[in-house]
Amino acid sequence: MKDYNGFIGSYTRKKSKGIRKFRFNAEEFEIENFYQVDDPTYLALSEDGTILYSSMRDKEDHGVLSINLKTDIVDKVLYEKENTPCHVSVFEGHLLASNYHDGNLDLYPLEEQMVRRRIASIKHDGKGPIEKRQDSSHLHFAMKNPHNEDILACDLGTDKVYLYQLSDEGLEKKGELLLPPGSGPRHLTFHRKARFLYVFSELSSEIFVYDFRSGDYILKQVMKTLPENFHGENTGAAVRLTPDNRFLYVSNRGHDSLSGFRVKENHLLERIETVSTEGDHPRDFNISPDGEFLLAANMISHNLTLFKIDRDTGKLLLLKKDITTPEPVSIVFQK
Repeated sequence: MKDYNGFIGSYTRKKSKGIRKFRFNAEEFEIENFYQVDDPTYLALSEDGTILYSSMRDKEDHGVLSINLKTDIVDKVLYEKENTPCHVSVFEGHLLASNYHDGNLDLYPLEEQMVRRRIASIKHDGKGPIEKRQDSSHLHFAMKNPHNEDILACDLGTDKVYLYQLSDEGLEKKGELLLPPGSGPRHLTFHRKARFLYVFSELSSEIFVYDFRSGDYILKQVMKTLPENFHGENTGAAVRLTPDNRFLYVSNRGHDSLSGFRVKENHLLERIETVSTEGDHPRDFNISPDGEFLLAANMISHNLTLFKIDRDTGKLLLLKKDITTPEPVSIVFQK
């Protein structure tokens, strides 16, 4: 019987004490406390799965940490008068951290795969038309393009995706993608084989599909993620592709659902279905490394929901709901 393992990041405003660990198989689902730390709100794993990275807070200090899962050694890099990063990602010996409240993109070199110092912190300026959400820069996500040297950073506050590349000084800006006013780009993902980019907007709940085969990012499609008959408040959250690049999913907070899309031969999207996450505020979800399962994290209702992915149709079959865990906001699977 195959086991699936991973980690859960969380807020620590109520009952959560930090990072938790999960294991499940066809018969059982188990969760246990793993590492006590305040506000580990986003997690990432090294490519070989031996190092766990997280955002964190220690009283008035904020920053990132790395945990060696073999030796239990923990390294932290903390700063005063900053806010906790909302997203972290790893690439080629570096860690990127995005700071929503400060509008900063931070770069950490990895030494023996661990975080020990920061070499760049870039402040962004600007605002958008939605006053309560776009009063200033709100950087939400950064990731290295797996097909070239670009580093893309989503700024919800300015409706832009900034393009950077590594430089001797750390990071050098090379351009930007301007999205529609009030869209609020939040997260993105890349097709693993084709040179296509999928950007998910928080404020307008749309997926923007870009073709960058020519080198430039050319918008090819805009796809709404909510049913046409839904008129309530919603904010888009996470976007992920299955490992075989056949299906793309997003989570909708407010509608409290997952929307699934088929990736066609031309790499554009075709809607499959929208299903309930059986909880309140699905801030994150992730897909198992073999593409068999999708696990959603409902922050406000304090529960996880497990789905089986139909490998032929992309439809989601509900397996388990009401898997209790406090304030879940990030999920990573171990390979």
